[in-house]
Amino acid sequence: MLINFSYHLSESTPFYKTLRSPRLERLYDLSKGDTCNSFYLTTSNHAGTHVDAPNHFNPDGRRITDYELSELVFTRPALVDIQVDPDELILPEHLLSCVACRSDCDFLFVRSGFGSYRSNAETYIEHNPGFSKAAAAFLMDRFPRLKALAVDFASMAATAHMEEGCEAHRVFLGCGRYSDRPILLVEDIRFPEVMPALQRIFLIPWLFDGLDSAPCTLFAETEDSAPTDSKEALTATQRRRA
Repeated sequence: MLINFSYHLSESTPFYKTLRSPRLERLYDLSKGDTCNSFYLTTSNHAGTHVDAPNHFNPDGRRITDYELSELVFTRPALVDIQVDPDELILPEHLLSCVACRSDCDFLFVRSGFGSYRSNAETYIEHNPGFSKAAAAFLMDRFPRLKALAVDFASMAATAHMEEGCEAHRVFLGCGRYSDRPILLVEDIRFPEVMPALQRIFLIPWLFDGLDSAPCTLFAETEDSAPTDSKEALTATQRRRA
C-alpha cells in the first residue's frame, strides 16, 4: 500500500497574509467552446507541502533540481511524537524520545498534531510551532546519517520566533558546522490517522530550473507493499516493539 503525506495545493491552501496565495487562472475552457481546458498556476514555491533544499538559506547550497532521483528515496525512516502548543519553540527536551529511534535514520518524521489547526489558516500560519537552533543541532547530532526531516506544520520556523527559526534552518541546511551534510526539509505534511509501518519514502519535487526549493509529493510504501529485501526499514514504534 502507498501512503500520501502531501496536501493538495489549491487556492485555499493556508499561506502568509503578506504574500500572494496560490492562484488558478483559466486560460482555455471546453465549456465555452475552446478546443481544450488549460490553466495558469501561480504560486510561491514554499506554499503547501514543499521541500526546502540547502539553497533556501545557504548561498552555496544545492538547489532542489541539483538532486538525483536516487537521492530522494529513503529506506531508514523513523517517527518521533512531540507535544507543542501554538507559538511554541521546539527545544531539545521536546525531542528526548528520539533516543528510541534507530540511530541510522535517513528520514525523520516529527508528528506534533498541529495539522489539526490547518482549517484555521491564521492559527496554522501565524502561530505555528517551530524549531530552535539548539533543537536543530540536537537532531543533526543524534542522527548522523539523516538526509531529510518532515513536519506537520507550515514551517520549521515559528512565526513568533522567526530569527530563531531562521537559525534552525541554517543548521539544517548546512550554513555552518554541518556544511558537509545538509538535509532536506519537508514542511506542511499530513499524517494518516493511523501510522503504518513504513519502508521506503519517496520525495518527488517539482523540477523547475532555478528554484531553491519546490512544492512536492511525499509518499511511502508500507511494510505490506515493500519488496522483501527492504524489511530492515522500521519506524521508531516498531523498533521499540522488536
